[in-house]
Amino acid sequence: MPKPEKYKSVGISIDAYKKLIFIADQEDRALGRQLSRMIEESYEDVQERVNSKRGYQPAAVGIGGITTVIED
Repeated sequence: MPKPEKYKSVGISIDAYKKLIFIADQEDRALGRQLSRMIEESYEDVQERVNSKRGYQPAAVGIGGITTVIED
């Protein structure tokens, strides 16, 4: 029996479902694995786009990192 804390159901259109079946078949994956992979790839693209719009810069590494030394 599926575990609700691990899996969720999502409704998609019949057209999208047929396309998912085709893609999964071509890449030799189960539907759930294929959908998860597509979501992960899209998520990474969106996250990168959002971070670039915000001027994202990683935090300095450790105490006294380079950003704390540079003064204007």
